[in-house]
Amino acid sequence: MTAATRVVAAGRCEPAEALALDEAVVRAEPRAPALVLWHTRPAVIIGRFQRADWEVDAAACAERGVAVWRRFTGGGAVHLDPGTLCVGRVVPAGHPDAALGIPDLYAPFLAGIAAACRALGVDATADERTVRVGGRKVTGVAAHRGRRATFVHGTLLVGADLDALLACLAGPRGGSLDGRPRPAASRPDHVANLGVGMDDAHTAVVGAFAGGEALEEPPSARERELVDTLRRERYDDRAWHAGPWHDVTSEEVTSVLGGEMRVRRAR
Repeated sequence: MTAATRVVAAGRCEPAEALALDEAVVRAEPRAPALVLWHTRPAVIIGRFQRADWEVDAAACAERGVAVWRRFTGGGAVHLDPGTLCVGRVVPAGHPDAALGIPDLYAPFLAGIAAACRALGVDATADERTVRVGGRKVTGVAAHRGRRATFVHGTLLVGADLDALLACLAGPRGGSLDGRPRPAASRPDHVANLGVGMDDAHTAVVGAFAGGEALEEPPSARERELVDTLRRERYDDRAWHAGPWHDVTSEEVTSVLGGEMRVRRAR
C-alpha cells in the first residue's frame, strides 16, 4: 500500500525561514512522501552553485527592495513574490522515485504540477525540466538527493510580477572566474502566469499530489527545531548567500544579499 502524502502548508514565510524549511524536511528523515508549500515577499533565490553577481541586476534589486538568497539545491536563479507558489516534494531514501536518474527524477514532480494546472482549466504540458502553458514556462525544477531523502521543488507562477522578475534576473551571466570554479548557469526562458487565484492554485496542487481530502498541517516540532538551527548556521548568515565568491563580489551586489554580515575572528 502506498504511503499517504503529508502536506506541510507553511503559508507566507520570510525567505530565510522558507529556505531553511525546505532543507529541514530532508534532514528530518521523512518516513513517507511529503508536500511542502509556501510563498514569500519579493526575493531572488539563486542555486547552490551559482554566483550572485553573475545572476542578478543589483541596481534593479535595490530599487525594488529585493534581497538575494542562496538555497541548498542546485539549478538556476528564480524571482519570488506573493504571486509565486513554492512547491516541494520530499520522498524517503527507499522510495522508488528516489532511485530515478536525472532528468527522470524530475518527472513525478512536473507531472503533478501539470495535473494541477489542468485541474484549474489551464492547458499545461511537462517536458524534462519545466511545465509550460502556451509554450511559456510556468514552473522550473531543482533537486537534492541525499542519504536521508530526495527533494524536488520548483516555483509555480500564478500571478507573479513578471516585470520585476525580468529586471532582477538581468545579470551579466558571465565574467572573469577570478581563479574560482565556474558557477552553474541559469537558463533564460520565456515565462507566463497561470492567471488564477493563489488559493485556487494551492488547492489544485495539494489535490494533484495528495488528493482532495488531504489534511494540511504546519511543520513538525522536529522540523521547526531544524529550521531554527539552519537559520542560525546558514540562512541568516550573509556569507552563505555570497558563497565561495564572497571576496570577489562587488559591494553593490553584497549590499543586496540576504542575511546579516557577521564578524568572523581569525583563528
